[in-house]
Amino acid sequence: MPLRQKLFFIIGIMTLVPLLILQFGVVSQIEADLQKRITAELHEKLRNMADELDTLIENQMDLAAGLAEVPILKDFSGISVANDDSYYHDRVRDLQEYFVNFQRKVRTIQAMRFVDKTGKTLVKVKEGRRIEPELLDRDKGRYYVADQSSRPFFKNALDDQIGVYVSDFELGLVQVDADFCPSMVRYSVPIRDDLTDLEGLLIINMWGTRIDETVMSAMSGFNGKAYVVEVNNQNNSRDGIYLFHEDNNQRFANQLGTNFRFTSDLGDDNWNTIRTKNKPGYMLLDDGRMYFYLNYSPYEDDRASWMLVIETAYDTVFAPIEKLRNTIWLLGGVLLLLSLLIARWVADRLATPVQELAETIKHYADGDETARYLDGGRNDEVGIVGRAFNYLCGSLERTRQERDKAERAVRQSDRLAAVGQMAAGIGHEINNPLMNIMSLARLVEDSIGEHDKSELIKSDLHTLQAEGERCARIVQGILKFARASEPSYEEFMLDALLEDTIDLLRHRADSSAVKIEMELEKGLSIQGDANQLQQVLVNILLNAIHASTEGGNINLALFSDGDYAVIEITDEGVGIAEKDMSDVFNPFFSTKPEGEGTGLGLSVSYGIIKKHDGEITLESEQGKGTRVRIRLPFRADSSMKNKLINASKEV
Repeated sequence: MPLRQKLFFIIGIMTLVPLLILQFGVVSQIEADLQKRITAELHEKLRNMADELDTLIENQMDLAAGLAEVPILKDFSGISVANDDSYYHDRVRDLQEYFVNFQRKVRTIQAMRFVDKTGKTLVKVKEGRRIEPELLDRDKGRYYVADQSSRPFFKNALDDQIGVYVSDFELGLVQVDADFCPSMVRYSVPIRDDLTDLEGLLIINMWGTRIDETVMSAMSGFNGKAYVVEVNNQNNSRDGIYLFHEDNNQRFANQLGTNFRFTSDLGDDNWNTIRTKNKPGYMLLDDGRMYFYLNYSPYEDDRASWMLVIETAYDTVFAPIEKLRNTIWLLGGVLLLLSLLIARWVADRLATPVQELAETIKHYADGDETARYLDGGRNDEVGIVGRAFNYLCGSLERTRQERDKAERAVRQSDRLAAVGQMAAGIGHEINNPLMNIMSLARLVEDSIGEHDKSELIKSDLHTLQAEGERCARIVQGILKFARASEPSYEEFMLDALLEDTIDLLRHRADSSAVKIEMELEKGLSIQGDANQLQQVLVNILLNAIHASTEGGNINLALFSDGDYAVIEITDEGVGIAEKDMSDVFNPFFSTKPEGEGTGLGLSVSYGIIKKHDGEITLESEQGKGTRVRIRLPFRADSSMKNKLINASKEV
């Protein structure tokens, strides 16, 4: 992994781990604590709402009960059951006037009426106006306003034994020909004589707006919706209807004939789950709506109860948490970006010197032995490594110089060993021309003394000169091969080098009765050290001559193969055992009898060929002969040039 990525990964981990702990640990705990606090706060609001509704209804019940004890109402109640009509109409006027005046003072009252025990409304005042009786009671000969005997609230009030009966919270729709009013609560108080016999009912309609105001007042300071929903086990048409909703069109669905019910919004299963709960609770729906609820009973009997509900959205309640989460994610993104920038900056500060050092090492590995780390005075790890690299290069340079000296000594030793092998033939090779020189000199001497044979003398002298030149060439060839000459990089003709080498070894081959045949492709020039390559050829040819039997043949071939020149030397000698094939290029390994070889020839040859970026391979089969194949590039690359140039500098 690149250094820049490692730094980014490390810095990113160090940055993100605390944020992730904060996000999934601390923030989650804060969210749980906030949920508990919000739940407690909203349940407290619901309890306060229930207390205020309870106070409101109790006050209105007390008001109704107090009015039932007013003397003017008690007097009218007694007259209403008597058969004496002498004071009846006056008492109706008096009671109407009292109701009007009282209603003007207490604006929360929508209507007041007195209903006799048969259900006929004898006196009614609505919204500060007298409602005159227009219907005739033929039995008593009295006029009345309306007949309430069939209305549920009247029947329930007659059956109630508590004192003040609270009717259902509903719209004030009475009969088709009767009046209509908004939502209200009716309070019915029985009026009895001294013997507790029922004489009639005082019915007071209280505006439902007071209940609305109480609910909205309890919701002040909170961004949510409040509902009052009826829970009714006896009347399914009222079960789940909205008694209070911010949209008046969704209230009292049973009376308005609509489908707006809390059960529809919440779902029947969820409604059945919470409608019987006596303790405060909350419910979170899949769409994010949250309902906090409290069951409240405004009635003395158990016919129904009210579910006080607060609706809010999860996103609204936990908006601060979500904002905190988003802030942490944003902070994480910013820190990641900063981490990337810091990693890039640090990587540039660290990686650039490292890359430069790596390039220097690569150049050195590719053959540029002058490549060195440029020490800019850095005291960090990069500077330490760079100086260590320079020290290593120096040590390798010294080791290479010592190795080259050793190799030159080995090559020189190998040359001298080859000279030693050729020494036996050298004396014979030189002896023949010398004997000819001596004989010719003697003949010249005799001829000069007896006769003047100038032409014969000239011919003998020419032969004498040729034999002397022949001796000189033989000696120069031996000395040139044996001399420790300086390595050189030059272009030369490879076929000429092969011919010179064969001339050098010709007598050695003839003395062993071995015939050397050549098949050379002319005009092949290569770049390299001719002297070192001749040493390779001498080593291989001497091995071939030594391995060949009398009358044997050695084939020397030269040809081109693409960018390479190929030399093949094949003999028909004894060959090499298979078990020795892996050791033939090892130093000091030899198959010759002890004292006849140093074991350095092929090892030195292998090193010379490798320095020329060439290849040397050996194939042999015992009893059939050996083939040595050498591949040399026509043009040397920079690496070989540097090797040869540096070698020439060290001599």
